[in-house]
Amino acid sequence: MAANVSLLSDLSDKLADYCRTYFKLDDRQLSSEEMGEFYYSFKQGQTRSRHRRPREASRPVASRFRKAAQRLREIRARRRRISLGGKPDPAVLASLVSQHDQVRHLAGKVSEDLKNERE
Repeated sequence: MAANVSLLSDLSDKLADYCRTYFKLDDRQLSSEEMGEFYYSFKQGQTRSRHRRPREASRPVASRFRKAAQRLREIRARRRRISLGGKPDPAVLASLVSQHDQVRHLAGKVSEDLKNERE
């Protein structure tokens, strides 16, 4: 789970950076193909979470991880408003950045929980 939470946190950072540039890179709009890493990672994460043992899924750390993953999925889903809207929308951007901050916070808590479980 430690590797998955690290990946989740890194993807959140990258997605937030894309949001801040309104999904433009070198004065061009990012393509769907360039966004594919987010979709692939989510699919892999969902597959792994379905195969967890019930005892693992009930751990508090698993609940926090699911919340962080859900926030990141929400950012990914809402990013279309910012990337395809044509005009920068500061309110949408602020909301997405706030969700990113929540992902980072939850990911940090998951990492702490995992460390405490090992001690």
